[in-house]
Amino acid sequence: MDKLDRIARDVLGISLRPAQRRALEALTGRGDTLAVLPTGSGKSAIYQVGGLALGGLTVVVSPLIALQRDQLRSMTEREAVRAVMLNSSQHHADRGHALSELAGGRVDFVMLGPEQLANAETMAAISGSPRPVTLVAVDEAHLVSEWGHDFRPEYLRLADVVEAAGKPPVLALTATAAPPVQADITRQLRMRDPQVIVADFDRPNISLAVRRARHDLPEAQAIDDRTVEVVLAHEGPALVYALSHARCESLAERLRLDAYKAEPYHAGLPAARRSEIQDAFFAGRLDVVVATSAFGMGIDKPDVRTVVHAGVPGSLDEYYQEIGRAGRDGRPASAVLVYDPRTIRIPRLLAARSRMGGATVHAVIDAIESATRRVTVKELAETAQVGHAAAERVVDELLELGLLHPDGNDAVLAAPMGDALKQVTAAGNRRQAILRSRIEAARGYAETTHCRRAELLGYFGEHYDPPCHACDNDTHTARAAADTSAVRAAADTSAADTSA
Repeated sequence: MDKLDRIARDVLGISLRPAQRRALEALTGRGDTLAVLPTGSGKSAIYQVGGLALGGLTVVVSPLIALQRDQLRSMTEREAVRAVMLNSSQHHADRGHALSELAGGRVDFVMLGPEQLANAETMAAISGSPRPVTLVAVDEAHLVSEWGHDFRPEYLRLADVVEAAGKPPVLALTATAAPPVQADITRQLRMRDPQVIVADFDRPNISLAVRRARHDLPEAQAIDDRTVEVVLAHEGPALVYALSHARCESLAERLRLDAYKAEPYHAGLPAARRSEIQDAFFAGRLDVVVATSAFGMGIDKPDVRTVVHAGVPGSLDEYYQEIGRAGRDGRPASAVLVYDPRTIRIPRLLAARSRMGGATVHAVIDAIESATRRVTVKELAETAQVGHAAAERVVDELLELGLLHPDGNDAVLAAPMGDALKQVTAAGNRRQAILRSRIEAARGYAETTHCRRAELLGYFGEHYDPPCHACDNDTHTARAAADTSAVRAAADTSAADTSA
């Protein structure tokens, strides 16, 4: 570890934590590694130190442009690290510069948006670089698993990219992976004899609580009222996660009426505006950001004191990752879930939306079987008379099942499908069951009367002996026990007085 410690200290200016050290030992000693580490534990340092130790070119696939920008900024502040990024938001000149640096062998790290995995120009630049790819790092690796299939289907192409690069070591990083998801990640990435490193998930400085919304008010008003009440009662800066664009807008407006500097953050805003909001929050010019979960913040802001969820998210994986943005400076922080049973239907609708219709699957499979050559997704969509996105989802499923093989940018090799429809249907049903079970686990957390920390950590396969004394349920239990003791003591005193 001397070399790794030296790189960490001299190049990055950090000291390795125990979990980072374990992951780096696995990566440099055995190869493929899955590191499941809590948010704020320094996952990016693992691929940075590991990549520099292995030499060559490190390819980092990261889903959030804001996260890419933040990590690129932190790496390039030190002249010893040469890094570029390639994603769909770049100006032509910036992209050209990045490709030129790759071609000249002047890059240690290339940060990719997932969509770049299907970009022929990007893949050609990486494979044509004078520096061989010696590490592929997959950030937010839980997106590779079943639940992220619809959010980032490009991630399903990662295993083929690794194969094309000569099978360099793969480092998968995530803050949200229950044991079944861990197994799915290693399978989807075709990791070879992977070492799985799971660090302590407990964040004892974050208190956990659930506040129920009023059932006698309309759903939207009930959620907004209780969320604003929670923000008012807790310390800032605060992050509020809402289930829709409309809720982001309405909550930000409500908070501004209470003199908060608050802004919404969601996919409906222009990219430039989202960047402005991120930068303002990071610089301390905003008190509250109200965001949708799919986009997150992608920024390590250590002094977030409160994270509030305006409604139950689609999974505890998602919930844990988002509350982990609180208290990264180690100081006390709060995570409060505003719960209204009526909002559960929103994640259920999102789960239902992921189901592929049998007619669509059948039409795309027929189009593939009727093709006699290499065929693009666009051509399949036209032949099958379905939308491009629907055709792409079916193709991704067939690629994942090994029934199709990629052939260049957005194209596949036509092949006999056999029982493809049956296999796709079975995979879809399996995904639906997983999504439903995760939604029910999130609902169970909201409704439990037991120690919330024990419930949350148990979901990730980690045993915790309650009580934690830092959740609302434990506080209520302790208060009830104290009240009972006081009543008994008063009764004993009264009885003694009477007998006297």
